[in-house]
Amino acid sequence: MSQDGPVRPLDGRVVRQDHATRTVRAMTESQDDSGVDLYQVAVDLAAYDDPPPALYVYRQTLGDATYTGVVCDVAVRAIAEGQVRGHEAVERLRVEALIWHHSRTHGPPALVKLLHVAGPAYSRCLAEAQQAEPLLDFDGPNGLRQTVWRLPDGPEARAVAEEMGRATLYIADGHHRAAAALETWRSEGEPAEAGLWCLIYPLDALSLSAFHRRASGPLEPGRLVALLGEHFDLTKAEAPPTPALGRVGVYLDGQWYDARLTSERPAGVAGLDVTLLQRLVLDRLDPAPPGRVRTVETHPEATPLAELLARCDNDHGALFTLAAPSAATVIEVADAGEVMPPKATYFQPKPAAGIFLRR
Repeated sequence: MSQDGPVRPLDGRVVRQDHATRTVRAMTESQDDSGVDLYQVAVDLAAYDDPPPALYVYRQTLGDATYTGVVCDVAVRAIAEGQVRGHEAVERLRVEALIWHHSRTHGPPALVKLLHVAGPAYSRCLAEAQQAEPLLDFDGPNGLRQTVWRLPDGPEARAVAEEMGRATLYIADGHHRAAAALETWRSEGEPAEAGLWCLIYPLDALSLSAFHRRASGPLEPGRLVALLGEHFDLTKAEAPPTPALGRVGVYLDGQWYDARLTSERPAGVAGLDVTLLQRLVLDRLDPAPPGRVRTVETHPEATPLAELLARCDNDHGALFTLAAPSAATVIEVADAGEVMPPKATYFQPKPAAGIFLRR
C-alpha cells in the first residue's frame, strides 16, 4: 500500500488477544484527555505482535450502540495544508506539555478522532470487514467491547486510503495532539514521513456531548436573575430543563429555571450558545467578595447533576446546562476557519489506548 498519500497504513505493533483486556485497560486508565501517559505504564513488547503496515477497522460497542471507523496514519502535512481542519481553540501550555511529553516517552499514542463524509469504498470496507473473523475481540475500559479487523494490502485497502485521502477531515477529538504534532513537524524541517495516528469515522458516527458551566459562589440571586433577564426569558422549572439550541438550564438558589434566548443570534462562533452565555452572562458576573475568587468551571455533560447541584448549594453558586452544537455546526465552524471556545463540545466514545503501539 502506498505511503505517499495523506492517508497511509499504520506502521505499528498490535496487542495480542490473550493480553488485550489487561494491557488496554491499564494503558487507557493511565492517559488523560490530552493523551498524556500520566503513570507511564511499562510496555511489555511480548504482549504485542509486529505485523506489516496495514489499515484497521476498529469498532466499539456499548449495548445496542456501535461506533466504527478506520485506524490509519495521516500525514502531518495534511494539517498544515488545511485538509485536516479543527474547530476548537487550543491552550498553549497544553500543546507545549504534549511536545515535551512525547519527546521523552514512547508509550502507546492516543488516536486522534477525525470525521469525514464517507465515500462508497469506505462504507463498503466497513460493512465487509465486519463480516469476517476479527483480529481482536475483547471487553475494554468503560464497558465498551473492542473489536478490530486488519485489512490486508490489496485493491480494496488502497481504494479506501485513496478515498479518505481525497476527503476533508475534521478533528472530533485531539486538537491539542494535532497542534503538537504540527509544531514538532515544523521544528524538524517538515519531514514527509511524519504522521499522526488517527481513527477516521463517518460524520454521523459519534455522539456529540456538551460541557456545562458552573459559576462559583456566592452569587446574589436577584442580581443574576436580573442579568439573565436582559437576554433570556426565564421560567421557573420543577425539574432540570432539557437544553436545546437557544435554551439553557439554570440552577440558582435551589431553583431550576428554563432560560430561552431572546436576543439576536449572530452568525458563526459568536452565535453559539456557549459563546453567548459567556459574553452576555458569565463575563458580567459581579466580582467575588473580599477573600474569595470567582471561577467558571467546565464540566462534561456526563457529570452527575447531583454532584454539581450540591456544589452550588454549598457555595451559593450557579449551574448553567447547555446543549451540544450539531455536527453540522462543528463542520461549518471548521470550514470557515473559526474556532470554538475550549470545552465547547466533545465526541464520545474515546478510543481505547494500547491496542496499537509504535515500533
